[in-house]
Amino acid sequence: ASDVYKRQVLARQLKKTGATHLHNHIATSSCTVAMLASDLSGIPFSFTLHGPDIFYEPIRWRLDEKIRRARFVACISEFCRSQAMAFSAPEDWPKLHIVHCGVDPSRYTPAPRERGAQLLFVGRLAAVKGLPVLFEALTRIDHPDLSLAIVGDGPDRAALEAQAGALALSDKVDFMGYRSQSEVASLLKDADLLVLPSFAEGLPVVLMEALAAEVPVVATRIAGIPELVEHGNTGLLVPPGDADGLAAAIRMILQSPDNAYKMARAGRTRIEAEFTSRTEAARLAHLFRAYGEGSQPPKRPEPRP
Repeated sequence: ASDVYKRQVLARQLKKTGATHLHNHIATSSCTVAMLASDLSGIPFSFTLHGPDIFYEPIRWRLDEKIRRARFVACISEFCRSQAMAFSAPEDWPKLHIVHCGVDPSRYTPAPRERGAQLLFVGRLAAVKGLPVLFEALTRIDHPDLSLAIVGDGPDRAALEAQAGALALSDKVDFMGYRSQSEVASLLKDADLLVLPSFAEGLPVVLMEALAAEVPVVATRIAGIPELVEHGNTGLLVPPGDADGLAAAIRMILQSPDNAYKMARAGRTRIEAEFTSRTEAARLAHLFRAYGEGSQPPKRPEPRP
């Protein structure tokens, strides 16, 4: 009854304001409301598709039906688009477009730093983020100044704190809890390396933030990450769940700081070219205009002011 009420209220509000299009940013429950409100109001809708959670239960969330009914879908990566293709009819594929998430590079002005061994992780403290693998990797690295700052909170925090203690890492690992975007930007100024050992991701914004700040990154080779982090060029990639491989990549960054920061600088260039919030918003605007005019835009729409 609650969902019925929500979609009815939304449909009435859309008509009242004279809206001609409805866009929803997530493909799960709010998108269900948007889809049904579109049916009630006759106003077309679209949505942005992230993943990875929805790809675990595409049938439950009726991703196929949402794609079929939507005017278009903005997918955050090529990988995301491929998963949408797997759960939709081929005739719907032309309306699956690539619009990245993005950051404002000016918020992450690179800062001079002393090169040390300060690692940073930013993310939810949950199993999908792979932090136990990172802890195992740290036990394989012999560096007197090695430390890890963990930003974020979540259901696994207590278990992760216990694991860090059991591995004799308590003096090296700092659980900092939740921090704002501005605080993360400040922490990046002091970080020597951002590490993301995840088992599943979409295309993490924290990687964009780190590269915009010219902080070297090590991440797992999963989902859309290789579309941003090109191994050996804009960062290092390792197989998920591989503590030895993760330790080797971290050692490589710490032992070759000049090469590491060369990759980080290349990463900022990549951010400025393909992952700025202003440009990606303009690509989304292109889709609104093109579909409103009845034309078919390309898979990767051009940004329009």
